[in-house]
Amino acid sequence: MGTDTTEVVETPSYSHPSSFKVHHVMCMELRKFVDRFLRIFPEIEAARPRCSSGIKALCSLNNAIEKAQLLLQYCIESSKLYLAITTDAIVSRCQKAKNLLEQGLCQIQSMVPVMLAVEISQIVDDLRAAKFIPDKFDAGAGKVVRELLQKGAAMPDSMEYAEMRALQTAVSQLHITSSTAILIEKRSIKKLLEKVGDTDVQKKKILKYLFYLLRKYRHWIIEEQTDNAVDHNEGAFTVNNPGINFVSTHSVDVDSCKEYKQYDAQADKLSGASPPEEFKCPICSRLMYDPVVIASGQTFERVWIQKWFDDGNDKCPKTEMKLAHLSLTPNAVMKDLISKWCTKYGITI
Repeated sequence: MGTDTTEVVETPSYSHPSSFKVHHVMCMELRKFVDRFLRIFPEIEAARPRCSSGIKALCSLNNAIEKAQLLLQYCIESSKLYLAITTDAIVSRCQKAKNLLEQGLCQIQSMVPVMLAVEISQIVDDLRAAKFIPDKFDAGAGKVVRELLQKGAAMPDSMEYAEMRALQTAVSQLHITSSTAILIEKRSIKKLLEKVGDTDVQKKKILKYLFYLLRKYRHWIIEEQTDNAVDHNEGAFTVNNPGINFVSTHSVDVDSCKEYKQYDAQADKLSGASPPEEFKCPICSRLMYDPVVIASGQTFERVWIQKWFDDGNDKCPKTEMKLAHLSLTPNAVMKDLISKWCTKYGITI
């Protein structure tokens, strides 16, 4: 005896909108049709449409439902950031899954009893009327991240603040704002990297860059969210820097960034080498490239302490001591120590 077709269809593991990391509305719409199909599939199989066209239609239905389930599972397990920047692709995949399901049901409709055919007809009508529209916050986060990927590592140090604020906009809208959420997101990116291997160089570069951004700004994201909770201002951030224009793009061309390879290499190397705490800027918690000393005797990364002063602060951000002056003095000794450490681990400053 041949294998019963019903054995191929398995019950999906999702049951609640929160199961889907991103694109909740679209996923729940697709899931609704998957559930309706699974409820009537035993009746379709019981009708035994064993002619060649019937078997072909059953195979088409199985293929359609499998693709839909794989897509839904992908939206449960994948990286939020990557799902956001590939919003258009997810919409397209939802539409294709819907079309395949519609075609399969139309093929089988004339081969089953009348009452079942009526139920199938209702599902087909609903499928034709269904629209997959991405959530505006998911789409907005995707635009911001795609813009970051366009600028990528070519962004000079002076623009790091804008880069950081842009990332904060995205992670706030995608709810990646706690240590646990960041850890889950990084693990999801790592899993995607393992799956893609060397088969898709472009996707691999994008994933590595996303991982790099999370590692680079992890502490700032968490601290900023804590500050927001204290201020009772939990809304998503907007980018205040007028020099940054987050325009929607339809393609992500990381190769256009001349210095991407440098960032790519640093992401790999820093993942295995953590700088000593004294080499990190107390403001951004990352390795200092241009350390300077202020009046309190504390050392900071020039870009960040200058931004601190430009925002109107006249106290040391670490000791909270009121400063006698706002002069910045290069810390040559610290820079030399950092340079030697970077040379040891093969990191280019």
